[in-house]
Amino acid sequence: MLEVQLRPLAISDLARVLEWSRDEAFCLANGWPVGLPAEQLQDWFVRLINNPPADLIRKGIVVKTAQYPEGHLVGFVDLRELNPLERRARLRIAIGDEVHRGQGVGYAAGLQMLEHGFTELGLDRITAEIHSSNARMRNLVERIGFVREGILRQHETRQGIREDVHLYGMLREEFQPLELPLIEALSADSESR
Repeated sequence: MLEVQLRPLAISDLARVLEWSRDEAFCLANGWPVGLPAEQLQDWFVRLINNPPADLIRKGIVVKTAQYPEGHLVGFVDLRELNPLERRARLRIAIGDEVHRGQGVGYAAGLQMLEHGFTELGLDRITAEIHSSNARMRNLVERIGFVREGILRQHETRQGIREDVHLYGMLREEFQPLELPLIEALSADSESR
């Protein structure tokens, strides 16, 4: 059984981020340039840690296992475009370790970040924007409880191909927080698939 926790990112996480930057599928799914030189990525990451944008909350996703009882950074989850006046933000989940994709980690991390957004930050609405090619993420946000609100047709160009962007939203009253044992059970269920 996996235990999933969120924590602030730190400079010491740079090596993991550099690993993920070499995964073309990860880069394409998350809008990162493929083949970005390590020095550029390091400069960006250090700036992000030392001087994060005011409209971004980014937490590292840590998985605790028998192999890593202290936890192992496997990705990150964001509330971005945070607008306290309108009480809204946009969710993004990125799992860098391929072995943890499709294992319930993104689901647990997403629920924890939604709980933070709706309960601690007092947000009224959280959205997600997902490319057509990212079926796994579209399925994930629907499982979490997001409602598909529309499609921006041929909205962005990725690798020379025009791609639709699916728009999802969740209102505070629609959020159904789950107890941790249920999250762990759902993660275990995902692992068996």
